[in-house]
Amino acid sequence: MRRRFRRFAASVGAGAVVAATVSVAAVTPLTGAEGTAAALSSPKADIVVDAGTGKVLIGDGVHTAVHPASTAKIMTALTAVERLCPGANVTANAQDASVETMRIGLQVGKPWPVEQMMASMMMVSANDAAYAIATTVGGNLDGFATDLATTAKQLGLRDSRLGDPAGLDDETSYKGGPYMSAFDLAIAARNALTVPEIAKWAAMHEHLFVDPTGVSHHLVNHNKMLPGGGVDYAGAVGFKTGFTSRSQHTLVAAATRNGRTLIAVVLGVPTSGYEEAASLLDAGFAMPTGARGTGEKLPAVAVSPCSNRAVDQAAFAKLGAAAGTPGTAGTPGSTAITVPGVIPSLNASPISAPKRAQTQSASTAAAAPTKHSPGLLRPRNLIVVLLLIGAVLFAVRRRAVKRQRALRLARRRQRISAMRSGGLPVVDGRYRAGTRIGPPVESHVRVRPARQSDRGRA
Repeated sequence: MRRRFRRFAASVGAGAVVAATVSVAAVTPLTGAEGTAAALSSPKADIVVDAGTGKVLIGDGVHTAVHPASTAKIMTALTAVERLCPGANVTANAQDASVETMRIGLQVGKPWPVEQMMASMMMVSANDAAYAIATTVGGNLDGFATDLATTAKQLGLRDSRLGDPAGLDDETSYKGGPYMSAFDLAIAARNALTVPEIAKWAAMHEHLFVDPTGVSHHLVNHNKMLPGGGVDYAGAVGFKTGFTSRSQHTLVAAATRNGRTLIAVVLGVPTSGYEEAASLLDAGFAMPTGARGTGEKLPAVAVSPCSNRAVDQAAFAKLGAAAGTPGTAGTPGSTAITVPGVIPSLNASPISAPKRAQTQSASTAAAAPTKHSPGLLRPRNLIVVLLLIGAVLFAVRRRAVKRQRALRLARRRQRISAMRSGGLPVVDGRYRAGTRIGPPVESHVRVRPARQSDRGRA
């Protein structure tokens, strides 16, 4: 597969590359008269995926799990946005603030907005930001490792073993660091492209902000393929770089051309990986939209950001309020869209006692001029209840009548049967008319015809 890719790259002339890129040919030409494609490194694994269809267009060792370095932060970001809504705060502990290298400068116990943490992690690969996000979300690194595994299963990752939120893989890392395949990183990048809270930072070249301690920060994205980065690639939209001495250079790159977005993953190259990623993207864009590729396909996007769930929750509450009683604000036929005083939310803070009292007072004042609804005591409901009671009584009476009729029929059959067999019912003589209590006591006397000998004696 890599040999076929290199043959494709070698066949692209210098003029074609200049036409397809903005300034990358002038800075680091991908191909040229000397055939620089031959000098491209051989990654441990690489892949090109159509982000729209999920088809794998080009790949080599796509399911080989290797140390991904900081590209693992894409999974940290995805796990975080599912559990932290915009506006949430992230606080670093002593371990987070002292993590090795690449620090944004967090102070222990000082809350930072999650947006500043995400920008620091995605743009300049701040390890302390990644660790602080992890411990805030999971409580500790063990808890966050469990969250990572849950998100990985949800997204459909197949080959990875996650744990260290920053992608560290040395002796200071969490359990030796993560392992990820190019296939799984493509899944993560494809999901992250649909989440603005992540994608905007991956695509941003520069960003200025002032942290909660008053320190100003000027972030310049480590991804040099972005416009203005120095190794510009036409249509680049991010995504994440990485490097450790054990993993070497790793890169996840995404670009959009003519409404088509491709994702390239390059793992384990001694150089930056920009040339390899650019050549892979060029090869992918040269393939027709309906190309079958390798035959493999990524699972569907399955990320569920907290912000989306909060919007859905608010829309559901608004829909429920809109379906309520008509408003009486003066416009005939208008519907009052009101939100209940307390709605459970994903990022809600408790209401203080004075504020709760004010809310209740306002609710009472608003409800005072409104006529109370009769509720269950409406005439229609009363009629229905009376009809049900009448039906029950009728059924009980009918059952009693049937039972009495059955008893009378049983007695009659018994009397007829006794008479046929020669028995006669005899009423106890102690009962006199007007003095007996209850029904007369009957007994049966057997009567048989007299024999001839008995008649002679008589």
